[in-house]
Amino acid sequence: MALRDPLHWVPVKYKLVLVFAGVCLLAFGVGGTLVSRSAKSALEREILARLEFQARAYATALDGELELLTRRTEDFASDGFIRDHAEELGRPAEELGDEERARLESELRAHLVANKLPLVPAFLDLLIVSADGRPRLTASGAPEPAAGVLAALCAGRSGSFTSDLLPPEGAAGFPRLSIATPLTSRQGERHVGHLVALVHPGVWAVKGLRSSETGVEEAAEILHLSDTAGRRLAISPHLTRTGGPAADSELVRSGFGLELSAAEGNAPARPGVPTRKVFGKAYPLATNGWSLWVGLRSEDALAAVAGLQSRFLLVGIVLAAAASLLLLFPMRFLARPIALLSEGARRIRDGDFATRVEIDNSDEFGDLARSFNLMSAAVEERTQRLEASAGDLRSERDRLNAVISSMRDGLVVLDADGQPVVSNRAGRPLLDMLRDERVPALSHNICEHGRAGDEHCRECLFDVGAPPRSCVIDVGGGVYEVHVTRLAPDSSGRSGSVLLARDISDRVAQDERQIHQERLAVLGEVAAVMAHELNNPLAAISMYNQMLRAELGRDSGLRANVEVIQRNVESCKRAIRELLDYATASTPEITGLDVRDTLEDVATFLRPLRERSGVELELDLGREPLLVSGDEVQIRQIFVNLIVNAIQAIEGGGHVVVQARAGGDHVLVEVSDSGCGIDPQARELVFRPFYTTKARGEGTGLGLPTSRRIAEMHGGSLELVASGPGGTRFRVRLRRRVEGAARAAGGSDESGGNDGNDGSDWEERRASSA
Repeated sequence: MALRDPLHWVPVKYKLVLVFAGVCLLAFGVGGTLVSRSAKSALEREILARLEFQARAYATALDGELELLTRRTEDFASDGFIRDHAEELGRPAEELGDEERARLESELRAHLVANKLPLVPAFLDLLIVSADGRPRLTASGAPEPAAGVLAALCAGRSGSFTSDLLPPEGAAGFPRLSIATPLTSRQGERHVGHLVALVHPGVWAVKGLRSSETGVEEAAEILHLSDTAGRRLAISPHLTRTGGPAADSELVRSGFGLELSAAEGNAPARPGVPTRKVFGKAYPLATNGWSLWVGLRSEDALAAVAGLQSRFLLVGIVLAAAASLLLLFPMRFLARPIALLSEGARRIRDGDFATRVEIDNSDEFGDLARSFNLMSAAVEERTQRLEASAGDLRSERDRLNAVISSMRDGLVVLDADGQPVVSNRAGRPLLDMLRDERVPALSHNICEHGRAGDEHCRECLFDVGAPPRSCVIDVGGGVYEVHVTRLAPDSSGRSGSVLLARDISDRVAQDERQIHQERLAVLGEVAAVMAHELNNPLAAISMYNQMLRAELGRDSGLRANVEVIQRNVESCKRAIRELLDYATASTPEITGLDVRDTLEDVATFLRPLRERSGVELELDLGREPLLVSGDEVQIRQIFVNLIVNAIQAIEGGGHVVVQARAGGDHVLVEVSDSGCGIDPQARELVFRPFYTTKARGEGTGLGLPTSRRIAEMHGGSLELVASGPGGTRFRVRLRRRVEGAARAAGGSDESGGNDGNDGSDWEERRASSA
């Protein structure tokens, strides 16, 4: 791996100067830093040793002063007057009256104020605590805020002890500490309470530190006293310095120079560890377990070596400047030719191929300049030729783009990863639909790569490794013919593909219409032959049925069966003629009929089919006659088709409900089933001729189209009302027959002017028409 110039971004005319200046700065700067740090380390060790000695001396002095104060407190506790009065005050309330108690307290308080407190300047007040841990009185007579705390500390203690720092009295007060010693009776040495002396920490500290004779005269000295609870008392060094205020002066007694902090975690430094700002050492107090911390600010302690590093650095800068001045002359003749060559190269990069460099030297820089000019001339000539060729290529590209854009067929070019890189205006809609996973892309016909309707088409079209192929797909509601061709491999050996698509939706629709017309034509020819072949056996059945009817009496139970046979023979004849009705217009035989009777006949006729399928048929026909005018056989055919479809739509048993009612000028008949419903995509196609959802051989796709056509011929309609998981419901609408209007027109449709019996011989007329 080649070594890269670390100053590659610096111009050559400055690089040599920077190197010499860097060497000078490195030599004197780093060397001076090492020397100054060595001196600084030695000085820091000396400072820490001095602070350790001073902290030990201060702690010893404070220990001695605290022991003296403790002995004075014990001397006070040995006073017989104090012991007698404390014992008397400890008597029960029923033995000692209020006046006697007040007298004893007054005498004891006066004794403490007159004979004890003035003896020790460090004592602020004296507190008497009873044997049961309750504060009795203070020498000053003022209530002591910390009396409860002190009484609790005295409970259960048998010897003298020193408390931790107590909080200040009020906002302008100062922290205090206390020394407690037990009080015993004069006769029986019985414990009667504690004598607590409240000590002024400033008077104690100043007197003890002044006696150490180790005062540091620097103004930056820092003193901290830390109790066992972690509270810190900062003491100003001005109180301990020679010539400072006296220990019992008003300045010291006012709390000047004392500051209490609740947490030890914000101390300037840990004991014995120098920091960036403060050096410090700590030493414990043997009397009460406190610790004394002595510190010194680093800027004052290290003042002797503070400027040493700066002086070394200044010398390095002066030498670097001198070396730079000495190098100006050779740099002018070395850097200028390089700068001219660099500027020429930049202009060529920006496209100015006519750039030349003028250097008259005969040395290596002159040879390099001449080679540069020859290269620039060659590049300029080659560029002119490339620009001429690029103009021709742009013309060909524009012509090709115009041809692709004007194509009516869609064009999409895929790269080797199957991603579209080029597409024309006609191909973008198809590309957007193919890239949208929510739009189904199905094969229109069965192909060798999958089944018709399979979702494999999208992956197949975008598979650039597949061989060339042609297919027809259904996508986005349209039909597209797509031809896929592979591109030639590129320089890396990978190849893409080209998709050429044409929208053939109109052509497919036209082909389907043509197929439908051809099917109708074939159906007409087949219907004519079938009508001839089937009408002969049906005529024989009808003739023998009529002969049987003539031989039966009116009261015979078989007469109803004969009539059913006759009516269904006529239905078969009419069903055969349905195929012919699509090619020729037929005129229905109009008669008057009651829709309820027709539905009951259909129910009787289809009873074997529904019993075999396990389907229950429920008729809700009401009591009001539902009269319509029309061809009875054709209308019956509507209901037969609907009920048969409903029975076949139910699997494993269910029920079919037929409801008939009058709705204004029409009779409404609804056929509902409890089947699984019709697929949403097939709901718009169920009335299309020859469309069926049944298995091959079970349906012709003519039932519903024929039924709708019959309903429309009778001035009504047939519609799919609802379909879902709960079943399907069809509605038949037939024009209602108005009796009054029929008589006003000159008679009924059945007899053409009868004697007025419009409905009494309905059964007779229906039987005769059958």
